[in-house]
Amino acid sequence: MQGVNTLWGSFEINNVRLAKIMLTQFAMGRLEEQLDKFDEWADRFEDLPLYFMTFHGHQNIKTVMDTMKHAVYMYDITHIIIDNLQFMMGQEQLTVDRLAVQDYIVGTFRKFATENSCHVTLVIHPRKEDEERELQTASIFGSAKASQEADNVLILQDRKLVTGPGKRYLQISKNRFDGDVGIFPLEFSKTSLTFSSPIKAKTAKLKKMKDDNGVPPKKAPTGGASKKQRSQSPNHTTPETSPNEPVKT
Repeated sequence: MQGVNTLWGSFEINNVRLAKIMLTQFAMGRLEEQLDKFDEWADRFEDLPLYFMTFHGHQNIKTVMDTMKHAVYMYDITHIIIDNLQFMMGQEQLTVDRLAVQDYIVGTFRKFATENSCHVTLVIHPRKEDEERELQTASIFGSAKASQEADNVLILQDRKLVTGPGKRYLQISKNRFDGDVGIFPLEFSKTSLTFSSPIKAKTAKLKKMKDDNGVPPKKAPTGGASKKQRSQSPNHTTPETSPNEPVKT
């Protein structure tokens, strides 16, 4: 939706099922319940710069890399999503050591991203951890190479509760170039099949900002001083438009 040419490599879920879920997310609702709008949303979805690999199940890393290189050359792909790493490890015969195989695959993706200026998002399942403990960067399946090579590490946390629905949030545990880390609370919508920040979390954030300031900001006066006086006032500023700021058309 941001205009980034994206290639999906979904080895666990076939493309038909994946595209159906994506179309529901894109339309923010189930189109089977509003068939009169299906053609409109399908046409808009088709216009997205979104491409899919035709693989499903275990794949050889060399075949996948050849496909990625071809896609970058032919379609100017700048973002590739690989879901997931575990489905790429079954065909490798380099060594009986699965950790060494994983390190080789991760290193191959890192080299590809660097040489082709292409962002690669790699999905990796975590190790089995105690349900009462949160996942950490060390919880990533395999050795430490995956987290060391990655520029960013995002962890989907799922805290199961006995008394009711669990709490889910997205944790930024590594941010190489910016450094900011933290968490984003998530709430699942069955209608649109999407995760978003819960409304109450946004309300709490606004309330905290108000408390920190002590009192709500005063509204600017609508009258009184003349236009000339306001332009000569030291507090008067002329808004500037950044060249990088998006312009609404």
